[in-house]
Amino acid sequence: MKYIDFFDKFKESPVINISDVETVFPDFSNRRLYEWQKAGYIKKITRGFYMFTNSEIDNDKICFVANKLREPSYISMEYALNYYSLIPEAVFLFTSITTKGTASYKTTVGNFNYRSVKSPMFFGYVLKGQGKLKYKIAEPEKAILDFLYLRSDIRNENDIEELRINVDVFNEIIDQNKLNEYLAVFKTATLINKVSLLNKYIQKNA
Repeated sequence: MKYIDFFDKFKESPVINISDVETVFPDFSNRRLYEWQKAGYIKKITRGFYMFTNSEIDNDKICFVANKLREPSYISMEYALNYYSLIPEAVFLFTSITTKGTASYKTTVGNFNYRSVKSPMFFGYVLKGQGKLKYKIAEPEKAILDFLYLRSDIRNENDIEELRINVDVFNEIIDQNKLNEYLAVFKTATLINKVSLLNKYIQKNA
């Protein structure tokens, strides 16, 4: 198989999934991957996923990669909170929610973490990005709930205060009705208490 045939078929793909390659080219040999990496044509992201070496890397592409490495998944937790300017710290770990098992990947384009939830809690995400780089990310309300639900170290008012939630942004973008509607799906008293503490913090600092 010639590289030019491979390139022509996948040049518009932000991420190359080897299972897709094998579907298009049933006789594809993995030996070509080693040869093309050595020649500098492609680079490995993680097992089974590659991209062309000259591909530009930006946040949209990294978020797209995050969705693809483990499907189904959507970006949430700290990265989503920072995306919506709800927390001040820059976040370099892309944490996603999935119905598959928990996993972590350190790759050439970024570090990815996947937290597992049951199917009923896999909701509350939207599509962002442009063109072929559309990716799923939690709505701000769901990002807050995912974060509080999965962070067992957050237990009291002091823990909430240490998050340094941007109160002005919270009041501007958070739909309390949607937050409560989503909260009801979780059916956990612990999360209800955490959201109550968060709302008290918001009211106190408004």
